[in-house]
Amino acid sequence: MHRVVLDTNQLISSLLSRRGLQRALIDHWREGAFLLFLAPGQLPEVAEVLDRPKITGKYRITPENRDAFLRLLDQDAIPLPDHVAPRVCRDPDDDYLLGCAAAGRVHYLVTGDADLLTLKRYETVVILTAREFLAVLRR
Repeated sequence: MHRVVLDTNQLISSLLSRRGLQRALIDHWREGAFLLFLAPGQLPEVAEVLDRPKITGKYRITPENRDAFLRLLDQDAIPLPDHVAPRVCRDPDDDYLLGCAAAGRVHYLVTGDADLLTLKRYETVVILTAREFLAVLRR
C-alpha cells in the first residue's frame, strides 16, 4: 500500500474544488487506494488557512464542511513523527515536511511546490505532482 503525504496546499485545494486533481486525490484516499500521512502541525495549518477571510470570502465553504474535513483528516490520516531534515531544500521551511516524510517511511510526497519538486526525491521519498501521483495510482 502506498504511503503518501499531501502537502498542505494539496489538502486545502481538495476542499476548494469539487473536480480538481487534488479532490481526486482525496477521493482515492477515501476509497482506500493509499494511506495518508500528516506531518505534525499540518492539521492546524489547514484549519488556519481555511479560516482566512481571503478563502472564506472567495469560496463557499460552510463551517460544517470545514469541520467535517478537519475531523476526517484527524481521525483517518496517520500522524508522522516530528523530524526535521538537514538543510536539503532551497526553502528551509520545506525541510520539516521532508524530514517527517522520510522518518515515517513515506513513499510519496505530493505537492505543487517548485522548491520540493525540483528535488524529485529525498531519501526514499519520491516527490510528485498530483497529476503524476494519480498516474501512479492508475498503474
